[in-house]
Amino acid sequence: MPEFCEQFMHLPRLCIPLEGARKRKRGEQSFGFDSFCDTGNPTHLTGSFQDKLKALLMFAHPEAVAQGELQCHSFQLELHRHPPTSVRLFVLEEDVETSICRRCRYCVSVGWGHHIICSKRFHFVLATKDTSSEVQNICLHSNAEWSKKPAAGSKLVNTNCCLLHGVLHSNGFGHLLRINGFEGGSHFLSGHQIMDLWDRICTALQVRKISLIDASTKGKMELRLVHGVAYGEPWFGRWGYRFGHGSYGVTEQMYQRSVDALHALPLRLLLPHLACFGREIPAIVSKYQSLCDQVLLTLGDLFRFMIELKTRLPPNSMDYHGAITEASCRWSTKRVEMAARVIVEQLKNSELRWVTRQEIRDAARAHIGDTGLLDYVLKTLGNHIFGNYIVRRTVNPITKVLEYCLEDISNVFTGHDNLASGNHSKLRIRLQLTRAQLMRDMFYLYKQILKEPSSAAATGMLDAIPVAVRMVMDTKQLVKDCQQGRPPEKAEGSHGYLKLSCSIRMNGADVERTPPHETVVVPAHATIGELKREVGRHFRAVYWGLKSFVADSIVGVRCGDSDLVHDLMQSGSSIVVEGRMKEDDGEEIYEGGNGGNKIVDCPCGGKEEDGERVICCDICEVWQHTRCVRIPDEDDVPPVFLCGRCENDMLALPTIQ
Repeated sequence: MPEFCEQFMHLPRLCIPLEGARKRKRGEQSFGFDSFCDTGNPTHLTGSFQDKLKALLMFAHPEAVAQGELQCHSFQLELHRHPPTSVRLFVLEEDVETSICRRCRYCVSVGWGHHIICSKRFHFVLATKDTSSEVQNICLHSNAEWSKKPAAGSKLVNTNCCLLHGVLHSNGFGHLLRINGFEGGSHFLSGHQIMDLWDRICTALQVRKISLIDASTKGKMELRLVHGVAYGEPWFGRWGYRFGHGSYGVTEQMYQRSVDALHALPLRLLLPHLACFGREIPAIVSKYQSLCDQVLLTLGDLFRFMIELKTRLPPNSMDYHGAITEASCRWSTKRVEMAARVIVEQLKNSELRWVTRQEIRDAARAHIGDTGLLDYVLKTLGNHIFGNYIVRRTVNPITKVLEYCLEDISNVFTGHDNLASGNHSKLRIRLQLTRAQLMRDMFYLYKQILKEPSSAAATGMLDAIPVAVRMVMDTKQLVKDCQQGRPPEKAEGSHGYLKLSCSIRMNGADVERTPPHETVVVPAHATIGELKREVGRHFRAVYWGLKSFVADSIVGVRCGDSDLVHDLMQSGSSIVVEGRMKEDDGEEIYEGGNGGNKIVDCPCGGKEEDGERVICCDICEVWQHTRCVRIPDEDDVPPVFLCGRCENDMLALPTIQ
């Protein structure tokens, strides 16, 4: 996977063997990593988002923190029992009232600047260390750093600070800030496993929406471009993340058309143009076409086949003859191959079971007297192809002893294609292809066709490739609507309580800035006055920006404070409560600020903040992207800047004689 990536969307080693970690304290529970937050694990969560989160944290272990640090809980998640390996998921509660930066820059960049500032942020962090000290620092500065330099860290970054960092606001909206799989330094967890964990957490808590900025990479390639060409959607699309907010004026329609055009680019039209500038690309395409049972018609077909082929290739397997030919040793190739043949024959006699290194060495010594040669072959033969077999080598997790086993190469691709039932020559060619070679081929295609196409080749129909690539690259902000497809909650109250879906409307506020509905529960015998007080209390608890909110009336309902709620509305009803701020001290209550004085009008068509670096004209005070006014990202913002319009107006002024 990438790696999220530079966004919202990674510490040294995340996975901690239990024998090297602190001992579990008495009463602390351990949960399975792959089942954590599945239904009933650790418990069946019910109620509102806030109720579910509170219930989940009841099963966490409270961490000791110093004065001024965030309140912290942790879950020990077990990866393996043999050998015992676990990771620790920290949940830190940030009080916005005392936060370094109250406004959330991630909400602003994804288009949620109209949201009211929440009272709390909950950080979910899979850390590389079994202590909360470094995690505290990550959470305290994840939002504040951006306020100093808007472009820095505005994407999901592949760093070695942690493997997962997600933030959930107290209103149910959130952001995935970082994720690091094997590409980011994880030793045990893949990006898929970490994303599955995050998705289960969000599903169990029934969050509303989650955003991320996709800057994930695969090697030196931008994964959102490679995966978009191959599958027509970003890598995060398999978990439901879709186009959220384009940068530099890119709309969803522009993005989708660009992805579709790159995916459907015909190879028969592309190759003649590129063949004039070298034979490498036609040779690469021909090689993978020979390995595929279907005709590769488009660039998307080619990239998709290469991505899926990589997962089927045995890790680090290659033909042993080629390996020893390239290697330098004091024995001839003939002697090394003879010793390898003896070892393979002895492994055959073991009926494909695992055999220890000492056992196979003792058996081979009856035919090969040179123990140095045997040791060399046993060291280099592992995970290589010899004849029609792959020689597997691994360390027994219990005995810690090296063991060997043979695997028939016809079994490697069983269930993937028809190579296992025939065409052994094609199978051998494929097995001689290593993952590293495939990644080099893919990077060459990526660089020559997508990222750095020859200016001479980018003519005719191909001149649209750089434009389409730029639009895909400028679409980093993705959003998952977790409420889509979710069955509605039961409207009935229980045990003498009424459940109401409530929203509020403040006097003089725009409808667009109305917060989403919240579930409010009151006793069945509650009065209208008690309902209004409960609505006010609930919204003050969820939103820091509403800390002085007072509910005055229920819109569309003629009632007095002494009237009973159940006489006027049923459980499950949706109501809007109108109110006011008791104290107006001029503080900003919205994530994007109150005034709306920041005017964005960029030559690219952008009309609002999108998380990219911007600069303000010193005359008209209109903001524009630094990239669009040709200020390189590596350069500092100039102390004085005039936009093109103001500069032209100044040039049009008559000169003073």
